[in-house]
Amino acid sequence: MKILVDTQVFIWLVNQDSRLGRKSRTILSDTSNRVFISYFSFFEIAIKTSVGKMVLDNSIIDDLPKMGIELLDPDLGALKGYAVFNPNNKDPFDNMLISIARKERYSFMTSDHRILSTSIDGLKLLDASN
Repeated sequence: MKILVDTQVFIWLVNQDSRLGRKSRTILSDTSNRVFISYFSFFEIAIKTSVGKMVLDNSIIDDLPKMGIELLDPDLGALKGYAVFNPNNKDPFDNMLISIARKERYSFMTSDHRILSTSIDGLKLLDASN
């Protein structure tokens, strides 16, 4: 299975946060799965770090291969597919990650209830709290 992790899921994984569910940890640690994080997640982290909303050393990017996580670069196809997929969620990062997951046909692991309540063709969601 190919899995795109939401920004929050990545942060939970790095911090070994107990909010990341047991089943999700198992899925993410299964080496038969490929785990991806988007460039846009690191853009979101950089913004939140710069305004003091969070602290995360950006050198973590260098550790992705050791963590078994692949970085997805920006993609024109995903940008062209961008939309507000749920009228109750206009967050541009959420919608970009949804667009990427749909285009690449990846399962999208998130804990965000606004994303989890999004039902559109081609989107497979995994609840990270499980």
